[in-house]
Amino acid sequence: MQKLQLEQRLTQRLSGQQIQFVKLLQVPTIALNDYISKEVATNPLLDEAKEVESEEVFCISEQLAQNFSDYRSIDLNKKIYKTEGQPTRDLWTPSIVSLQEKLREQLHLLHLNKVGYIIGEHLIGSLDQNGYLSCDLETVVQDLHVIHYLELSLEEVEEVLSAIQHLDPPGIGARNLQECLLIQLKVQNQKDPLVQLSQRVVSSCFEAFRKKHYDIIVKKLGLDDTNLLKKALAHIARLNPRPGQYNNGITYTNDYLTPDFIILENQGKLSVELVHYPVYKPRFNKRYLNILETYEKKGKQDIESQEMIAFLRKNLEHAKWFMEALSQRSQTLLKTMEAILQLQYAFFSEEEETDKLKPMVLQHVADKVGMDASTISRIVNQKSVQGRFGVYPLKFFFSEAINRSTGEDISNKVVKNRILELINSEDKENPYSDERIVGLLAAEGYNVARRTVTKYRKQLHLPVARLRKALI
Repeated sequence: MQKLQLEQRLTQRLSGQQIQFVKLLQVPTIALNDYISKEVATNPLLDEAKEVESEEVFCISEQLAQNFSDYRSIDLNKKIYKTEGQPTRDLWTPSIVSLQEKLREQLHLLHLNKVGYIIGEHLIGSLDQNGYLSCDLETVVQDLHVIHYLELSLEEVEEVLSAIQHLDPPGIGARNLQECLLIQLKVQNQKDPLVQLSQRVVSSCFEAFRKKHYDIIVKKLGLDDTNLLKKALAHIARLNPRPGQYNNGITYTNDYLTPDFIILENQGKLSVELVHYPVYKPRFNKRYLNILETYEKKGKQDIESQEMIAFLRKNLEHAKWFMEALSQRSQTLLKTMEAILQLQYAFFSEEEETDKLKPMVLQHVADKVGMDASTISRIVNQKSVQGRFGVYPLKFFFSEAINRSTGEDISNKVVKNRILELINSEDKENPYSDERIVGLLAAEGYNVARRTVTKYRKQLHLPVARLRKALI
């Protein structure tokens, strides 16, 4: 038997406007133009203007004019560092020939029959971004049967693949790293003892080479001249493991770290300004405001007129909120960056060295600005600041605390930096183990566990000591 219960709950829910405001905070300044354009495209009560007009005069009733007076006077550029004085430049991207296009051009220079070209086109289309054939030949045979109704053997497909592997760049079309290196070695001078030894190492001792077990290589190949082996290992290391990203295979992109804030110094004091990039400024659409006024002046309104008024009023309220939210966004971003500046003042006021960073988490900034840590996380995401010596992502300033023997808390970035310095200066014939690094850090007053050193080393993309060992 079901029972009915009356329960009282206290829950917290975000309104649609609050959710959109949070999304607006997350948008980088450089991408704000696209966000505004999308909003204008979906709201007929908004319009775009390249410049903010000092006074916008609308032909509307006094009542509507009073409603809009506050919003027309909003200064969207208050406390904003302007860049209008700087010349604008058109960014251009060079014409790029993709890897597949380059290979297809070479494929037509080979003496293949019609079926061979079909196989070659399919194999080229199956290469991954590194230039490797990412599927096995059995799958290729099945795909060619389904797509082109071709009954082929593995030998026929392998013959065409072998022809593709002779194309430029060397190593293209390999099925694994070992085959990729061998293809590159086979196009070199086969009479050179260095090339011959390199081929023997890759073909017979690849696993030992990959794990840097050089003693196994010496024993298996029965070598007496370790100097020649050392040169051969260095020669293999110079080969290209990713032929698909060679020259024209690379996709060129203009990746710039564009600052949202700039740190300025005035009479020895630092301050934050919000960088303003030229964007379209939203304004109210006069045409639809006049339509709304016309419908409201009608004495007797039919159902169609009532629906039109409701639609326009709904979008009008949303347009008001959006314009106000843009102003609030600037103030919120500035308040957050000012809090970060206060917490990391030593970093910005001196030489902007990593050892000047203080431990800081999202909650520290949230407590200063009176917001939730999740909101701060959205604000700092994809944002950066221009200091005196460079541009830094805001996430760069957040780090955990490491306790020193002196009782002082320092940023874990300082420890990471020190680990990197120790590894760079180590004896490559006897590199430091993680345990050894822990001891060296402890001697300098850093209390760090071995697992922490291992974690930081992996974050720095540094291999273990065995793989950092010098070539024999």
